[in-house]
Amino acid sequence: MSLDPEQHEHAHHKTGLSWLDLAIALSALIISMTSLIVTIVHSRTLERMADANAQLVQANSWPFVSYATGLLEDSGMVYVGLVNKGVGPAKIETVELKWKGVAYRDATGFLKACCGYKPDPEHLATGAVQVLRAGDQITLFGIVKGPDNQDVRDRFNRARLSANMNLNVCYCSVFDECWKADLVRYTMKRERVAQCEAPAVGLGFE
Repeated sequence: MSLDPEQHEHAHHKTGLSWLDLAIALSALIISMTSLIVTIVHSRTLERMADANAQLVQANSWPFVSYATGLLEDSGMVYVGLVNKGVGPAKIETVELKWKGVAYRDATGFLKACCGYKPDPEHLATGAVQVLRAGDQITLFGIVKGPDNQDVRDRFNRARLSANMNLNVCYCSVFDECWKADLVRYTMKRERVAQCEAPAVGLGFE
């Protein structure tokens, strides 16, 4: 007599009823397909959420550089500059300053051409910038009131808004999305570019 306990088959096999076997097979197939569809939909939902989050981050880091110019009453300085009216920092890549179609490397050359300026470092203000945070403003150059420069300041005051002046600026966001525009021509539109190309003659600072 064998002392081994009786072994029972636990594996499920066909029931012998064809309609029941078919129902079980169809149920398993439907469950598998449903699981696959749920997985695909869930994956696509996560992808859309990731894209939406990326777009939100980019939107919250969007810079918008505009023309800043005016006459300061306290110092009498007439100036031109840049202001970032966006919500993210702007990397100023290139600045091209023109008068009547001719580009100038510095404020002195431009002011000579537009306004009959004679070198007067004591009353010439210049600045440099690489990054403008949201809300920041920078003066590129300006003429401070002096004892005998009223005529030059008056001419510059007219020139800063003249159709003869161009201030072409190219800047990028922290995500290296780049735009360019002639800021003297006020517009909400900016031309999207793959990258900022250096002009033949870019504005430097003294």
